[in-house]
Amino acid sequence: MATEKEMYELIGRAVADAEFRKKLTANPEEAAKEAGYTLTDKQLSALKSEDAKGITGVLEERLPKSFGIVM
Repeated sequence: MATEKEMYELIGRAVADAEFRKKLTANPEEAAKEAGYTLTDKQLSALKSEDAKGITGVLEERLPKSFGIVM
């Protein structure tokens, strides 16, 4: 089970790493496992939810603009 701190680390990595963000969106369980985290069913469910996918979409759209990056 990932701790709250570890979940923040996982999300922080997704914010900072576009490739990891894609992996996490496509397959949260595998991406988390590759990053060294074991997630509970509840944590996986939260990452698979439509809310999480919406958040990821917002990150994809806004992060480059926030930092002046042209993709």
